[in-house]
Order: sequence, then C-alpha cells, then structure tokens
Amino acid sequence: MNLNKIALCGVVAGSVAAMGCGSTTTPPGTDAGGGGGTDAFMEPVDMTYIVGEISIPSMPDGTMPGTTPGFNLDGKVSVEGGAGNCEDFIQDYVNEQGETGVDNQLVGSLIGLLSGFVTDLDVQATVDEQISTGALLLAMRVNGINSFENDSSVTLDLFLVDPAGCAMSPCAPTGGTVSADQMWAMQAGPALATGLSATIEGGVLSGGPLDLPLSFEASGMTINLTIRDARVGGDISADGLANGNIGGELRIEDIIMLAEMIMPGIGDVARGILQESADLSPSSDPMVCDSISAGIGFSAVPGAVE
Repeated sequence: MNLNKIALCGVVAGSVAAMGCGSTTTPPGTDAGGGGGTDAFMEPVDMTYIVGEISIPSMPDGTMPGTTPGFNLDGKVSVEGGAGNCEDFIQDYVNEQGETGVDNQLVGSLIGLLSGFVTDLDVQATVDEQISTGALLLAMRVNGINSFENDSSVTLDLFLVDPAGCAMSPCAPTGGTVSADQMWAMQAGPALATGLSATIEGGVLSGGPLDLPLSFEASGMTINLTIRDARVGGDISADGLANGNIGGELRIEDIIMLAEMIMPGIGDVARGILQESADLSPSSDPMVCDSISAGIGFSAVPGAVE
C-alpha cells in the first residue's frame, strides 16, 4: 500500500479584530494571527512526524455503535435502518477522540468484496511489511504550532520519505520499526499535499481535504484506489501523533473499474454489492449513494527530514 499522492469580525474563530469592531478575546492557546499566539511560553514551531504504524480496521464489535478510525464525513449520526436518504441507512461509529457519527464501511464493503475473488488478500500484512522494509514511510509536517492544545491556524504537509541516502544516521527503520528522532530523506517527486488548512482543538489535530491514492499487492496484481476528500488528524503532542485518523470516501465507479480489471464482467455484480454499503454522496436518486466511507488508523513519532 503506497500513499502517493492532502477578518470577519466576531464571525470567524481566531480572526484578527478589524478596526471599529471592538475588542476581542482570544481563548488561551489559540492562534491570534500573524504567526503570534497568546501562549507566551511557546514560540511557533514546525513539527515533523513519521508514520510508523498504519491500522486497517476490523469490523467494530461489542456494544454499538463501536469504535473505529475515521471521521463524521456527512455531518450526521446514523443508526442502522434510519430514515432519510442513503447516508442515514447504515450504522455510524465513534473514533478514539469520541467523535460520533464516524463513517467507515471500508472493511465490510470494499475489503469484503475484494476478499471474495482475491484469495491471498491481506491488506494489513502488506502495510506492515512495507513499513518495516522502508517501502512505505509517510511524513506529516505540522507548521506554525503555537500550542499543542488549541491553535486555530496551522498548516499540514504530507510527503513520503526514503530510508536510504541520508547524510546522517540512523536513517532506516530500527529492527523493522520506526523510532523517534531519526533522520530521513524526502522521497523524490511531488509531495502528497502542501499547505493544507488545519486546526488543533483540545489537543486534537484535524486537517484536509486531500486525495490520497492507495496501492497494495495481491495475487500478483497492483490494486490502486484513491480516498477522495480525505481528512487527517489525531492526538498531537511534541512526542508524536497518537490515535491517528484518515477518513474519506471511495467512489463506487473507481472500485468497479478496479473490479473489472481483476475479473472482467464482474462490474454489475460488484455494483449491486457496493451500493448496499454506500453511505456518502447521494446521487440524483437520494436513496442511492455514489461513494463508500473509508477510515484507517495510524500513529507517528517525531523525526527530522534533511
């Protein structure tokens, strides 16, 4: 799996008070604009985090709604059999930060479908191997942090790093794992995303949107998909990013194109199966959605990029 190519006075949170609008009070730790902040003990800093673990979720179990990585992408909290349009029919979940209405049908729809005709499909094992060998090393740089608790104006860059060719060492996964404070080389080619708008609220980073291509191997084939309009976030601190979430949508038409490449003629059958799990982007028929929600988890440690 290769992630390859994310001053209206009194109205906009964290805006600078315009002349004549009266005085405003900025909550402690929020960005007051111009690179400054109200936290007198913390100058703006940029932090780079290296993703050392990516988690493909299993089916949530236990007491509903269950916990899974991802975000509330449609702004609703849906229950199984709910009334309304196609966004309301399928049970939503909760993520590690306690956000309700989390949309994630990745395992039950896409992976379930692919497992039916790709016998050796094990996405988690593929991801683990690529990280341990240095083939998949994602970096996230959070720029202009004034506070790890609340900052209304930071930006987020996403890019891949290379474990080889660094001028300093160590510069490779140690014992098959990514350790904190290692030096890395930026991988050649364009970044996945630069300057994404992001915020930190209650110690939780959230930024996006961006499109994240996915790639993994199975049965001698390369399977490519893209998570559209993805959001990225997690619990942020100087020590790392914990309980990370990547959430977005997989378009049914993209999945059907993939299915046809693997097994020509399967498209109509696949469409029927996928539409049962589709829960985002209602089509011209509000009872039929065009996309399936997808969420994956991650954790990251601080690192440096030369």
